[in-house]
Parts: sequence; structure tokens; C-alpha cells
Amino acid sequence: MPLFQGYWGPWNRFTEGWLVSRQAIRLFLVAAMFVLAVTPIFLGLVDPAKMSLPLRLLWTVVGMVGTISLFFLWLGMWRYWVRLDHSRVLVKRLWFVILLFGLWWGSCLYYFFAYRPQVTRRERMET
Repeated sequence: MPLFQGYWGPWNRFTEGWLVSRQAIRLFLVAAMFVLAVTPIFLGLVDPAKMSLPLRLLWTVVGMVGTISLFFLWLGMWRYWVRLDHSRVLVKRLWFVILLFGLWWGSCLYYFFAYRPQVTRRERMET
């Protein structure tokens, strides 16, 4: 299956079965960590001109992987919210606002406070 098949290509890469898998939990955790790691870059708190070359290379790699991670996490959390989140209506509306206006930082919050607890609870109930 091509990566960008149709208008919703990247969105359709996240199947419901995969979204609740252990692999997804781990990959979203890594993505959330990278999003948090790139935050100083986005806020302009990191000045590469004052760093040594190895440190600059490290921040470059973190920046590149972090940029990919933020889209991965944001799309994944939206997909989970749309299809599988069974929260109460008011809670789901609150998460909608957080995901919409909080962008990838909102998706980090959603991962830690909504997605992960729900998927972990579901996994425990199935075993």
C-alpha cells in the first residue's frame, strides 16, 4: 500500500487494531518524548551557533526525528480520538479543544492522560 494513497493517505495508515497495540503505545511514547525534546528548538531556547559540532549534530538529528514524530503523534492521537475514544461527552469535547489548539503538545497531553490509560485498561480487560 503506498504511503499517500488518496487525500487521507497518512490518516488511513493507522488502523484501529494497530492503534491499541503494544507497539503503538511504545512508538507513541517515543514520539511524545521527541516532541518534548524538540520544544526548546521550537521556542528558540537552543542556540546552535554556540555549540560544538557534535552537539549541533545531535540537536539536528533530534530536530529532524522530532519533526516527524510530532506529525506521527498528532495524527495518531486524532485518529484514536475520532474512532476509539469512549470518554464521556464533556471530556471528549475538552480533549477536542486541547488537540485542536494544543497541536502536538496537546497530543502529548492526550497521549499521557487519555490514550495510554484507556488502551492499558482495555488491554488488561482482554487478558
